[in-house]
Amino acid sequence: PPATTGFMTLALALLAAAVRQRALWFSSKLVKHDWERYDKLWSQLQSDEDTKRCIQHLDNIVRMIGLDQPKFCRQYNRNVAQAVPKRGFSKAVQVSLYSLFIEIQHIPLHGPPDVSNPVSSFDQLYAQAAMANLLLIERVKEWAARTGGHLRGVVGGLASYVNWRDAMQDPELETSVRWPIMKRRKRAMEKLLRSYGTDHSKLLDVARNFIVFRSMEDLTNCLGTIVTDDKVRVERVKNRMSTTYDAHETAGYRDVCVNLRITHNKAACLGVEQHICEVQLILQGFADLRTKQGHMLYVQSRNHRGC
Repeated sequence: PPATTGFMTLALALLAAAVRQRALWFSSKLVKHDWERYDKLWSQLQSDEDTKRCIQHLDNIVRMIGLDQPKFCRQYNRNVAQAVPKRGFSKAVQVSLYSLFIEIQHIPLHGPPDVSNPVSSFDQLYAQAAMANLLLIERVKEWAARTGGHLRGVVGGLASYVNWRDAMQDPELETSVRWPIMKRRKRAMEKLLRSYGTDHSKLLDVARNFIVFRSMEDLTNCLGTIVTDDKVRVERVKNRMSTTYDAHETAGYRDVCVNLRITHNKAACLGVEQHICEVQLILQGFADLRTKQGHMLYVQSRNHRGC
């Protein structure tokens, strides 16, 4: 009967809502300890007047850059032409242009991406990321050297953060640096299905890296260095160090997340100048609190929330 059907539908909806609420409660419980430590550190930073001014200065810079809106940040393909243009054709692309492309009238162009043609292939995304990740490491080295950044390493058998300026002068210290690997395929697929509705173009952190800083001043200087680097194009800046950021999204954890494309000639020759990478700028206090066990709990929490 219709009444019975309606009652069962309502009961199932209430049950689903109850299960969802329980999952959210359990996910918060898993990360409660780390969340409290992150919040304590944030309160300490806010209580120091110099640091507080740096946080506000960073917020002003991000707003001035105007790249804090996520909706236009996607992985897009190159523009293509049916014939080689007589003018404005990049030599960087000519170097890697095979005759086959001309024969099939598919000429890749070096320049702005084709925003009507988002990347739709998982394999393409990872093939491009493999190349872009190597180029990103070279940029990270330069940014860290110019701004006093630290990179993750293992010194004396212990996990540490290595000052890249010191590592440049010490070959043994340089070999202790452990560069981040690309995002694991399993996690990327989870994110693609749970959060992005199978839209491959929204996966922006397959190629990724991070730099750790001992002060907000150094972190802010590095952001300025990245934005003014003519070898990259910054597409988005997500400022989790802002006082307006809702830390519930990351269980209290904070950093500055920069999405960018590497646009120099080498990237164009390799066909990855349109690929968006991610660089996290992290204050050392937050990096020190981020443990392997804590990350595992965060992963469990994220899985319970279904994101």
